[in-house]
Amino acid sequence: MVDIHLAGLSVTIGNNDRKQAFADIVTLEAWHETFGSGAQQVDLHVDVVFGTGRLGEEAASPIRFKLEIKQAELVVVVPQMEPVAVDPTSVSRDTPRLSGRMTSTLEKKRSRSFSAKLFGAFGIKGPNGGGAFDLAAASSQQSSEKLELSGAAEVIAVTQSRTGDGHYRWIMTPKMQDTLTGRPWDAIKTPRMKLVDTRTATSASLPPAVRVELTCRREDLLITELTLKDDAHWAALVRREGFRNRMAAAESYIRDRLIGDGLEVGDIDELFSRLTLASVSAMTVPKAP
Repeated sequence: MVDIHLAGLSVTIGNNDRKQAFADIVTLEAWHETFGSGAQQVDLHVDVVFGTGRLGEEAASPIRFKLEIKQAELVVVVPQMEPVAVDPTSVSRDTPRLSGRMTSTLEKKRSRSFSAKLFGAFGIKGPNGGGAFDLAAASSQQSSEKLELSGAAEVIAVTQSRTGDGHYRWIMTPKMQDTLTGRPWDAIKTPRMKLVDTRTATSASLPPAVRVELTCRREDLLITELTLKDDAHWAALVRREGFRNRMAAAESYIRDRLIGDGLEVGDIDELFSRLTLASVSAMTVPKAP
């Protein structure tokens, strides 16, 4: 049994150490089947869902705003002291192709025209009194041929690599819009990797534990529709906290929520500083029959 921390509320439930400050912006879940004795292999499944957060609903908050993520990293942390290893041949390295249709159209056009000149022999004077009259007429016939090509489109591009500490990670970037929305992969069909239980058959140690984290940099936070809820409240807060502007207040709000849920936060004023948006310990589930 472990503690779950959600927005300052601690609950003891199951064996999943779960920390997620902004569930509307990103939710993270990880699980694998129960290890048996010996060097058993199990698939590690990770489900990630991105969305848009609407923050500042608390009465004490002087601002309200929307928050989205432009790029994020998923990291699987396997502690060195844990009796578990990763099968490198099992690591998911390809970018999946999910959700959405991309259509291109090729159009061809054909047109025809003609002109004629009429002379004074017909008793027609031109517009300037001359003996010739230019009559220009155009007949245009246009036909179109459209060839539509459709195929699966990448909603979220996924690039696999490793961190400086050697942990496997997946960098997620939106392909069809500016921010991350939805799932980057099917958690059931495409596990991230296989975990190998390295305990001996006679070992009495606890089952190995694996942690999964989702991080981003400050520059990856998209803050929009930032408004003041109460001018008087804002003025008092500026005097007390010394906020430079509304954006500084939004950054402070984000930092306090993350820290309050026990997540790591770098210097929020530094664009390249790293923020941990969610951290979970992989749950164990019964082996499928």
